[in-house]
Amino acid sequence: MPNVRPETLEQIKLLLRRDLKLGPDIPIPDDMPFSGTEADFDSLDILLLLGSIERQFKVKVPSEAVGKEVFSNISTLAAYIEQQIGGNGARPDYLSRLPHREPFRFISRINQLREGEAAEGVWAVDGSEAFFAGHFPGNPLVPGVLLTEALAQLSGLVGPASSDQGRLAHTDVRFEHPVAPPAQIILRSRLLRSLGELQQFEVSALVGQNVVARGVLALSRRQSGGTGGNP
Repeated sequence: MPNVRPETLEQIKLLLRRDLKLGPDIPIPDDMPFSGTEADFDSLDILLLLGSIERQFKVKVPSEAVGKEVFSNISTLAAYIEQQIGGNGARPDYLSRLPHREPFRFISRINQLREGEAAEGVWAVDGSEAFFAGHFPGNPLVPGVLLTEALAQLSGLVGPASSDQGRLAHTDVRFEHPVAPPAQIILRSRLLRSLGELQQFEVSALVGQNVVARGVLALSRRQSGGTGGNP
């Protein structure tokens, strides 16, 4: 099986569930082929998926690649995407800088990072996350506190790679629309100012073209030590 990043696989699976309306009970293993399975995609399904992939990853999948080894299974498609967007898949592993790990990391991938300035990332939720079982049963919604945490984690990456990721010191984030899974939540953070150990960021979250949350937050970056995240 090709060696690909978990976040790329999760993005593809999210697109499959969202665009092709796959139920949560249908398993999507990494090596799932595009034919001969319970999902059994037809040509129209593949075309719909292609459109979403090209928009999401900003790549072009030529027609001669469709139906060949690229679409053998989920992993081969993910490997092709990474090759197109990252020069054989080689791109900075920004997420490894975070002190957070699953299940408390709420960033799936980084689209853009300008250290000391701004960043954009994606948090992909597909409805299988454990917190949806209680928030709320039968009507799952992304908790606002976790959306704020995702924005804080992204803001922590805006500082230099060698610095402390920072602890959340203050938030003033307004929630404008609820977010139901599956969803690809675009996260944005821009450094506004620094004062001593404090850094203030303008943050926003979008689903499609709709802003679902916006505001400001502050991180406290200690001069030495510190593990990042919230106390």
